[in-house]
Amino acid sequence: MTRLSRQPDEISTTAVLRAFSDENRRTMLELVATTEMSAGEIAGHFTVTRQAVSQHLRVLKEAGLVEERRSGRNRLYRTRAEGIAVLHQYFNNLWSNSLALAKEIAEEEAGINTHGDGEHHDESTDREGGMPA
Repeated sequence: MTRLSRQPDEISTTAVLRAFSDENRRTMLELVATTEMSAGEIAGHFTVTRQAVSQHLRVLKEAGLVEERRSGRNRLYRTRAEGIAVLHQYFNNLWSNSLALAKEIAEEEAGINTHGDGEHHDESTDREGGMPA
């Protein structure tokens, strides 16, 4: 009999990022991103104890990044789309905000200023009377 274990009702961005912050857990996510694996198969990729692997898997599961499916005596792990979506959204927002800031800085360094009117102004002639400084 196959049965999925209970997953968190709500996925916390903070919990996802905390779980993702550990290199071993990131590697575990990569391992189970394309195929289900048992805890033993996952442990075979690490030099840490099986108990440590189980603890890492528990953190990933509690954060909503992986789900566990029991098949007979085996527990199989795979990524959970909803948890990965939280990571994707977080990094997508971070990327967008970083690009917007980089654009703003580049425009400032080039002497271009947007005054909220949608028009670009050259700050070297944007002084009183329109005369260069």
